[in-house]
Amino acid sequence: MIELLVGLVVFSFAILPILNFTSTTTRSTYITGKHLMAGKLASSILDRLLSLPFQESFVEGKKLATGQAIKAMDDESLTKLLESQPLAEGLKVLQDDLEKSFRFFEYKVSLETDPPDSNPEKMFLISVMVTWRIEEGDERSRQGMILECVKYNENQ
Repeated sequence: MIELLVGLVVFSFAILPILNFTSTTTRSTYITGKHLMAGKLASSILDRLLSLPFQESFVEGKKLATGQAIKAMDDESLTKLLESQPLAEGLKVLQDDLEKSFRFFEYKVSLETDPPDSNPEKMFLISVMVTWRIEEGDERSRQGMILECVKYNENQ
């Protein structure tokens, strides 16, 4: 009986580092996945603005640059895409998955011109800051990522 108890104690101490390593690896993978999703969200917003002609890009950027954080699922382009006809069949499943994945994601867009608050002629800077929570209920665990690019006026 004592041999069994000693064996159980030795096994318990041997398995603890493995369980700790597994837990740490799982958490790191989760955090990395969120970081990659934030990068994709920021780059898609930048791509959307960069694909437009210069003046139109500035106008659309100004609409997004409210100074307030916008929830990822409240994005106007995403909403239009989800409401499009080809997605109608799997809309509920897709929307549920997106709401789970992006429920704590928010973004802010800002535009910088030189001089400030002017209508640009040659170029302007677009900044997209995406934030997300790592811990479900803890707002202090919010992380952020900023992607920036310069939009040039190709017609000048």
